[in-house]
Amino acid sequence: MLLLILVYSNFNYKKLKLRKESDLDHLCQINQCDLKEFQSRRMFVSLKTALIFPFLVFLRVPWTMQLMFLGLVFVVYRWPYMKLKKKFDGSVQRLRYEFPIWLRQLQILLQSNTVAVSMEISAPMAPQMIRGQLERLIEQIRQSPQQISTYTDFLSGYRLMEVSRAMKLLYRYNSVGQADSVKQLHRMITTTGKWLRQQRIQSLNTKSALTQWWGILPLLSVTVVFLVMMMVTITSFMERG
Repeated sequence: MLLLILVYSNFNYKKLKLRKESDLDHLCQINQCDLKEFQSRRMFVSLKTALIFPFLVFLRVPWTMQLMFLGLVFVVYRWPYMKLKKKFDGSVQRLRYEFPIWLRQLQILLQSNTVAVSMEISAPMAPQMIRGQLERLIEQIRQSPQQISTYTDFLSGYRLMEVSRAMKLLYRYNSVGQADSVKQLHRMITTTGKWLRQQRIQSLNTKSALTQWWGILPLLSVTVVFLVMMMVTITSFMERG
């Protein structure tokens, strides 16, 4: 045991290189966490858990339990990534719902303001998760309003085609003449309306699925109780016989 502690204390886990997930760099960038620190932290926790394995071998624990423990070590290593991935997916779902609502408010302001002014007025009403990037976008539009990358880079880390399409429409609205601007505005309103309807339908379907699942739980509980009672009854009859 002392030998294991000595080896563990002198082992530099930060230099150990394991294969990282393909999208880990992107997830750390979006969630604003340091990649090296993230990898070092989960490596440290995994190694502390793996330290128990030699004791299982020494105590001659069945090999099936040893394999299960190795699977547990793998889960411990993967768990922080899974939490990071779940957080990103939650942010994407929230953005899918909140962005078109803010975009509809922006379209109302565009009828009497420029794109930069409309964004600046709508900034307090924007979703909390995009306000920082929105402030940078407003500043970039003021500096280079005719550069399309200024618009397409906005929220590009979330990889949502709907956001990219909406920003391209805003670029066209800001670039075309007065006659075509009305057409572009109507196109944005139509696209946003479809997006809002789709998100509301998806939200309702999700809530409906959860409601149905909770409704099935009592039936499953009754079924389990019935099966247990049947097993007890059959066992009782067999003991009497």
